[in-house]
Amino acid sequence: MQPSSYLVFSPSNMSSHLLCLFFFLFTSNTVASALGNESDHLALIKFKESISSDPFGVLSTWNSSTHFCNWHGVKCGSKHQRVRELTLDSYNLQGSISPYVGNLSFLRVLSLQRNNLHGHVPQTISRLFRLRALALAINNLVGEFPIGVTNCSKLQRLKLTSNHFGGKIPMEIGSLRNLERFDLVSNNFLGPIPLSMGNLSSLVLLTVADNNLEGHIPDEIGHLKNLVNISLVSNKMSGKIPHSLWNLSSLSGLSFAMNQFEGSLPSNLFSNLPNLKIIELDGNQFSGPIPTSITTAFGLQEVDFSINNFVGQVPNLGSLQNLLVIELGHLPNFMGNLSTQLTMLLFGGNQISRKVPAELGNLVNK
Repeated sequence: MQPSSYLVFSPSNMSSHLLCLFFFLFTSNTVASALGNESDHLALIKFKESISSDPFGVLSTWNSSTHFCNWHGVKCGSKHQRVRELTLDSYNLQGSISPYVGNLSFLRVLSLQRNNLHGHVPQTISRLFRLRALALAINNLVGEFPIGVTNCSKLQRLKLTSNHFGGKIPMEIGSLRNLERFDLVSNNFLGPIPLSMGNLSSLVLLTVADNNLEGHIPDEIGHLKNLVNISLVSNKMSGKIPHSLWNLSSLSGLSFAMNQFEGSLPSNLFSNLPNLKIIELDGNQFSGPIPTSITTAFGLQEVDFSINNFVGQVPNLGSLQNLLVIELGHLPNFMGNLSTQLTMLLFGGNQISRKVPAELGNLVNK
């Protein structure tokens, strides 16, 4: 029987093997880091190539004389020297967004607002799984909602304001559980607000004003307990407001103007919304009385109930000393009791038949 073979390390052998192992791991990490750096470098070069006009010359620093982490608008992490932020706002850049941005795998912020970028948002944006903020407002971007964005599960802020996006808001939007600010103002989106938006439990701001959205407000929106501001102004939405939304106590701003909403307001509306500062319901088909609970809404600053079908007397708002703007449709006598902070009275689009109350003379800031 042959004796078993053993692999024996002497102290000198062991130290040399450990040294080799350390060297292997160190050089492997160094090579990987270098490859990552080169990938980021190439992605930025390709981004620059996609810009056809740079009137302020901000990309002139993007050359071989300086490390790309020091290029204008670029911020890198200190540990791996990988691009974490690319911010080039308000430089009137013309061109398109290069698909190579999808190779900036450590990117957390991509902000290209207030430029003249055109074309589509590249599908490769879906690779940016570390992305926290995507801001592309005020450009000339086109196409449907950039579906690749819905793969960026850590996204917190999405701002696509003032572009030419169209089509429907996709159901996949509900996968962005960390989204806090959702801004699609002034585009051409149509169709309904998807039910899946009720999954966006971190949402603080929801503004889709100035689009062509239709249908009812999903009851699920009223489940967003962190929602502070919601604006659906100037769409084609209709139906009654779900009770869950009227009970959303976190709301500070509620703007539903210029739609086709209907129904009466709950009598305890303002008791249920203690943090409300702005309420804009003008240009709809709301009916019934204005809730008397408005007299206890001491934080209100702007109120617009004009161009609706409200009936009955307007409650006395003389105790609301924070009101700055009010539009009710006629001039009730209590107007003279309002705070001298009131700076704007709006009565357009109505048939005012009663005399102007003498109490208006008490408003020194009118």
